[in-house]
Parts: sequence; structure tokens; C-alpha cells
Amino acid sequence: MEIRGKFLDTLRSRLSISEIVGAKVKLTRKGREYLGLCPFHHEKTPSFTVNNEKEFYHCFGCGAHGDAIRFLMEVEKYTFMEAIKELASRVGLSVPSGMLTNETQAREDFTPLLEALQHANMWFQKNLSLSSHAGVLRYTEERKLTKDTLKKFEIGYAPHEPHALEKHLKDKGFSEKVLIDAGFLVQGEGNKPPYDRFRGRLMFPIHNAKKQVIAFGGRLLEKGEPKYLNSPETPLFSKGKNLYGYPFAKGKQTSDPLLVVEGYMDVIALHQAGYKGAVAPLGTAFTEDQIHLAWRLDPEPVLCFDGDAAGLKAAMRATERVAPLLKPGHSLKFLFLPQGEDPDSLLRKGMAFEELLKGVQSLLDTVWIFFTQGKQFKTPEQRTALQQQYNLWAHSLTNSDIRKHYLFAFKDLFYQKIIQKSQRNTQFLPPNRKNLNLFSIQEQLLLAIIVNHPNLLDEISDDLAFLELKNPRFHEIREAMLRFYTQNSSQEENLKDFLLKQGLSREVEELLSPQVLIHGAFAKPSASLEEAREGWKEIFNRIQHRGTKDDLRSAQNSLAEEMSDEAWQRLKVLKKNTMLQD
Repeated sequence: MEIRGKFLDTLRSRLSISEIVGAKVKLTRKGREYLGLCPFHHEKTPSFTVNNEKEFYHCFGCGAHGDAIRFLMEVEKYTFMEAIKELASRVGLSVPSGMLTNETQAREDFTPLLEALQHANMWFQKNLSLSSHAGVLRYTEERKLTKDTLKKFEIGYAPHEPHALEKHLKDKGFSEKVLIDAGFLVQGEGNKPPYDRFRGRLMFPIHNAKKQVIAFGGRLLEKGEPKYLNSPETPLFSKGKNLYGYPFAKGKQTSDPLLVVEGYMDVIALHQAGYKGAVAPLGTAFTEDQIHLAWRLDPEPVLCFDGDAAGLKAAMRATERVAPLLKPGHSLKFLFLPQGEDPDSLLRKGMAFEELLKGVQSLLDTVWIFFTQGKQFKTPEQRTALQQQYNLWAHSLTNSDIRKHYLFAFKDLFYQKIIQKSQRNTQFLPPNRKNLNLFSIQEQLLLAIIVNHPNLLDEISDDLAFLELKNPRFHEIREAMLRFYTQNSSQEENLKDFLLKQGLSREVEELLSPQVLIHGAFAKPSASLEEAREGWKEIFNRIQHRGTKDDLRSAQNSLAEEMSDEAWQRLKVLKKNTMLQD
């Protein structure tokens, strides 16, 4: 490994990564970095950077990152050694023979471990069929596991007898070191000899993508702790980089969802019930490596969680972990099961899992639930806190296009579920006809400003959503404007055209009529953006002022009907605010 490290340092020092990448990507110099269109995902605006000093490339759109070696492996589909040889030839270096030998030797070193794991796997399976372990087989029958399922998942049994597995594998010629490295033996403390890790447990082999056994999980069949025990980290196995059932899920139909469940028995029960796309993390929270692994089988895997507090907490951690990883077409979905249930228990009770799958929720809806469940949003402070929370989550997204769409979607949900609901529940005093005419002109001017200057929506969308329109005829066009803002982030469609397609031609014609625009030149299409902005502020403030006066009249009426201290205090505050505004 020393030969490899020194050679790679020398190789990198002679390379210019911008030249390597520049052969495939058109790069433009920007300060100390180079900028271009990412070769790993489709984009119109460059977000792909190359830094010679730091010797890496990075895409702020899809998150692709690496050095010159990784670039050739990803773009040219080279193996690691093929990329090394190619780069070495470009800078006039010869790859040391010792490095090639070390690479070959490293692969060969895993052979004894793989063989020991496979021998143990066959021995565990044989134990399950012995008459002396009939009680274990009865347990599998009680769990409704068929013989075909036992065979498919290669389920076996590790007996209670001390050193039984150790003796079996040593008789096969495996050394004690191999048994420790494979995770079968635990080194005793001090001078104590090693002892078997798995005893008295139902054994579940864990396979890699090539369907090679790389580790085991064992379920204790009697009382005791831990109930489930996995192999330790080994040269072949890392629990955060593998998924139980992965090679079996590779055989699922493309249309079937990939279900990420909690445990071995959940995976097995789902497969037995016909749901071939089921996998499980290995005693850890869903990791970044496992997310990428799942995405190889399904761009939107479904994470199944218990509906209790622990399940909700685990789901929230998953939404936080996946946020920086999101890329076009790839996300997570969520399914919350009845409290205290898992897929295995539900299927054994005869539950139609297909019905539960109808309750699958998108990542957006799941995050929104976390932000709003059990909370009140009646005050400006509560609503502002919600906005800050979803803005903070959205800004953890590294892909700028996805971040933009999430921000728009959150604004849309905020308007639909918070503002509209509040407005439906609010009762207004009916204004007199004279006031209604004035109010209509003010509201028409505001809406006309937006039609002619839709770029202002970036600044005033929240104010527009909160706006209390007295004339109900304007509610529909206001909602259409907000839909345009949240659904047309690319601004490829003109707002006026969008409104016409929504069947609002009559309303648009009224807003842009001379009878309206004569009251404010700032609302005309010829007005500058700054003039339109100032006009909006002026009219919006007037409407807010009238709202305070309406509240004052309402408070006066309430005081007349109910001589309470609360009504009197409210009237005093409103009078003070009105005097300040006047």
C-alpha cells in the first residue's frame, strides 16, 4: 500500500485535472476555477467546477465529486487500474509492478474469508434440518415461513454448543485468524481464548450484490439480549454500506416499488407475500451509501416506518439525510404503518399490504407533515417560524433546481393550507357601497401591477397570499397568480398567457382596462420595475390601513354588545394603531 500511495501522489502532482476534464467538457476560466456544463446530468446553466489547486471537480447541481481518476472511471467507465494506467501514460510515468501485485494480492486475500462464510452458511442450513433442532424448525413454521422461503433466503441455525462452528471450520482448514476476520469468533479478554459470536440463534446470511455471503445476522430464540446480533465490521462487510435482501430485490419487476423496511423478517415476509422489492438496513439508520444503493433499483424507494414517535423521528432523520443527495428523478417516499405493527406482523394477520401502499406519501408531503403536525399557525410569529423552518430545510438541498422547486412547492402549500384556511375562517364586516368601489380600484391596481410586472412575484408573493381582498371576484385570479408563481419557476410561460388559459380572460381585460390604469401609471406595462414596486407598496399599505380601521369598527361593535375588559383593551390597542397610521 506504501508503493500505491507514493505513486498516486506523484501521478496527481503531474496532472492538470482541468486538462483531463477539459477533453470532455468545455470549460471557462472563472478566477481560480473552471466552470462548465456538468457531464453527469442535463443542465442549461453551468454548475460544474474544476479546481486545479485542490485537484478535484464538483457539481453543485447533482453533487458529482472526485479527482482525475474518478472522472475517467465515471465518464469512460474505466476500472481503477485502467484509469491509473491511462493517466500515467499521459504524463510519462510507468505503473510500478509492485502496485499491480498489491492490487491482485488484495483481491486474493478476501478469498479465504468468502470461503469460510460460505462453509458456515451451508453448515447453519444443515443444522436447521436436523431432528435434534426440531424446535427451531417449528418456530419457523409458527412464523409462517415456507420451505421454499427458508431455502431461498438460506436461513439456518447456530446451535448452543460452545465452539461448534469454530471446530467445524477449523476441520475444513480455516485458521483462527480467518475466523476472527470473518466475524465468527470474538477475541477473548486478556489470555482468554476466542469464543463463538453466534450461539442459539436463527441465522440470516447477508449477501452482497453478487449474492456472495459477506456477513450474518442472528435472532436469539430464547430470552436474552441482544435479540438480533449482526456480524461486526470486516474487510468484506460494513453495515452502513449494505442492505439485507438486496440481491433478491434486484429481481423485482420495474413497476414494483422498492420497500425499505426495518428487519430481516419484514423483508422475508414481504417476498413470501409476493412483494419482491423489499430490503432492510442492518441495524442502522438509513445511510447515504444505502440511499445510493437503493437508487440503483428504484429512483423513489418507499421507506416504511411505524407510526409511533420513534418511527416519525427515524423518518425525519431520513428526510434530513437525503436532502443534500437529491438529484433529478431521484427521491424517497414514505409509508407510515399502524402503531405497533410492522410488515411481518401485518401480513401474518392477513392484512392486504396493497391497501396500505395506497397511503404512500411523497418526500414533500412528509416533510410538510413534520413541520405542521399538531401546531397552530394563527399568529404572524407562528407563520414566520414555519416559513423559516421550511426555508432552512430547502436550503440544505445542494441541487439548485430542486431547491428552487421545493421552495415554490412550500410556498404553495403555505398558501393553500395556512392562508386560505385562515381566510375561510375569518369573518369581515361588510363595507358600504362607497367603500367597496374604492376597495375594488385599489385591489384592481395591485393585481394589474402583477400582470404587467410578474417579476415582482419573487418579492411580494407572501403579501399577495395574505392579502384580504374585499371583492370576492378577485379571489380566483389571485389564486391563479400564486399557482403560476409556484408551478412555473422556469418562467418559460408568460403570466398573462397563463391567466388566459385558466379561463380568466374577462378578469384580465378588466384589470388592464383604461378605467383601472388611469388611477395609477405605475400599474401600466410602460412603467419601470422600480415604479411598479413603489406603487405596489403604496397601495398595499393603504389596504393594510383599511384593514385596521375595519378591525376598529369590529371592536367597537363588540364592546357595544359585550362590555368586557378584553373587548375594551382590544379597542384601545386598535385606536392607538390607527392614530399611528394616520
